[in-house]
Amino acid sequence: MAATLHVLRPQTPPLAGFLRLGHTGHRKLAELHAAGRFPFKRVVVDAAHFLEQRDLVKSLKASGCEIVIDPNFAEMATARFGSSALQKLGWSNADRPWQDSDFGTRRNYDAARAIAKFAIEAGVHAVLAPTHLIEANQQSWRAVDMRMCEALRHELDQAGGREIEIDYQLITTAGVLKDAPLRDSLAADIASLPISNVWLRVSGFGATATGSGTRTFVETVRALHTIGRPLIVDMAGGFAGLATMAFGAVAGISHGVGQKEGFKASDWSKPPSGGGGAGARTYIPELDRYLKEEQLAAIYAARGGRSRFSCNDQGCCPGGAEDMFENSHAHFINQRHRQIEDISGTPELRRSEQFLLKHLDPAIRSARFGAKLKIEDAKVAKTVNAAKGRMIRLRDALSDLDSKGQPDTRSRATIFRGGSKGVSAVLGR
Repeated sequence: MAATLHVLRPQTPPLAGFLRLGHTGHRKLAELHAAGRFPFKRVVVDAAHFLEQRDLVKSLKASGCEIVIDPNFAEMATARFGSSALQKLGWSNADRPWQDSDFGTRRNYDAARAIAKFAIEAGVHAVLAPTHLIEANQQSWRAVDMRMCEALRHELDQAGGREIEIDYQLITTAGVLKDAPLRDSLAADIASLPISNVWLRVSGFGATATGSGTRTFVETVRALHTIGRPLIVDMAGGFAGLATMAFGAVAGISHGVGQKEGFKASDWSKPPSGGGGAGARTYIPELDRYLKEEQLAAIYAARGGRSRFSCNDQGCCPGGAEDMFENSHAHFINQRHRQIEDISGTPELRRSEQFLLKHLDPAIRSARFGAKLKIEDAKVAKTVNAAKGRMIRLRDALSDLDSKGQPDTRSRATIFRGGSKGVSAVLGR
């Protein structure tokens, strides 16, 4: 009897997409989940908005989603501290923003204990470490954040939350990442902490990042692989965010739907505005940006515009252009999830090429087509042309990076933490 030969192929490490629920739109997400149209399996919920979103979080967890909670501690040390949503949390300060001098050993444990209690009652799988913005000329929070992370682990363990993991948030700037001695020193400190993943929230990087900025991010973040933990880029959407995964710098991205797709530390110097957001918009993958309905209407009015820039994916928008706006949340999360899944399903050594040839280049071709349309609204025509130019510059920078060959290191892959693990007094699981 002839022996059967089994050819073993190495498994492609999966990439992770985390969806931030944000402060608006969670009811629409709840409707999508109820209709079986919520493909993401990893979500991040702000502690500041947990109470109004807990029914959605309960449903997501029951369906096996991984739940990560952000304690929103960094914002409490900024002009945003007075937000009513933040003031409801047990680790906030009602009088003024927190200062690093407020946190001696005892206060460290007070805040850590309150966050641990909240995370356990919420029944989450992981909590983002309570950290603050680290800048090249302002590192006063650095030692406090390290101690706070260790204190949080201690408090979770003591209160029965041993199964809840901690992911470290490195909130910083591009300048810190480019400062090799400082970056390497931070990496060494973080590597010693009791954490599972490292989340990178970098001021100035996000969905609208330039080609050079995206390339610099990829190259500098590779140096953080020495931490030995999976890296996740936070508040980074668009092609720029996808590129960080395709080029092996990180193992996952996190952002919201039309919000939290970029981070600017300067925004924290402004008090909470209480504004209602940017209004109704929908995501146009071919332009890698959101457009308002009237902007898209101007494109559709030009000959060839509707057929090129309507969603032709029957599994996403059966009604085409009408569905794109009527179900803009569904359209976005479907398109983003499919982008991530396509790159994730590609062998590591081919991911950068797949991203350039199957995602970025087709979008550029569509943008070039759009730039030639006879769009009567001059502002919309300018917007389309600007999107074309930004994507071309992104492609040029990343194509050159790709030509240098495969990187010496890649981020470790994340491990999915969803399922029914953990018991929650709040969620009833």
